[in-house]
Amino acid sequence: MTSNASPSSALEQPDPQEPESTYRYGRFYRSPVFAQLAAAAPLAAIALWMAFSGSGPLDLLSAAGFLTIALLSGYQSAGTLLSVFRLTEDRIRQERPLHADKDIPLGEVRRMFIGGHSVELYASPGPEPDLEFERGLEGGDELIEKLARRLPPDAEIDHPSGELAGRLAGRT
Repeated sequence: MTSNASPSSALEQPDPQEPESTYRYGRFYRSPVFAQLAAAAPLAAIALWMAFSGSGPLDLLSAAGFLTIALLSGYQSAGTLLSVFRLTEDRIRQERPLHADKDIPLGEVRRMFIGGHSVELYASPGPEPDLEFERGLEGGDELIEKLARRLPPDAEIDHPSGELAGRLAGRT
């Protein structure tokens, strides 16, 4: 039997036998996304009413600007707050609506920064994290613990506040 999948694409597919943990933001954190998108509906209605009622170009431009801002902030928030994080033994994957997914092999992580509000994973050189999530995830501390245990032994874990030091014993 032949396969069209290259070895590198086979590595990207999760093993069905491998246990997977799933984490997402709770309703409290997701609610701003829906509020921003809900605000776009009345703004669109107002812009349409203004267009058909003969409003001036400056009024139409300001209404279109407010509508654009509501849609863009909803789009940006949706990519973050509606994310689903899937952790397996050897990788973490962030699935985001309206954005490309991020998939990081844990063996390539060089550094993990645990801040007061967010966690950042660095697998490639450079100042920008390869994956970032807010600590407000449901089960976020559990995810942080599992990540810390699964990172390579030489990966640096930077945890300035030390609030999880007892839970991350041996890794910080």
